[in-house]
Amino acid sequence: MSNAILAQSISRQTVGQALRLMRQACRYEPSEMNALNRAALNLEACTWQYDGEALVIESATTQFQRYHVAYNGCDCKAGSTGRPCWHLAAFRLIQRAAELALTPARPRMTDAAYARAVAACDDLF
Repeated sequence: MSNAILAQSISRQTVGQALRLMRQACRYEPSEMNALNRAALNLEACTWQYDGEALVIESATTQFQRYHVAYNGCDCKAGSTGRPCWHLAAFRLIQRAAELALTPARPRMTDAAYARAVAACDDLF
């Protein structure tokens, strides 16, 4: 799948799903949680562009400053020293949202299929 399709598949819904999953995963890491929460806020407030491989996002504090974020890190001051930054958290959040957007929804069972599954389980036990 091309990166353009991947980037276009991101929606507020998939970002929200990704945010919930990622918050759960980093709940015991305060610095990671802080970066993730700032990323969620600033993705709404700042202009950004994602092409499937890299994120370019404007600074939340410095006018006309943009940061480039990719798999190897972020070029901001915190990111260049290896500390968690919200730009990298935003990149990971957008990546996770894109993955979720491409995951096909599981079809729900019909009532008849559910009844057959329950009957099959009952036969086992």
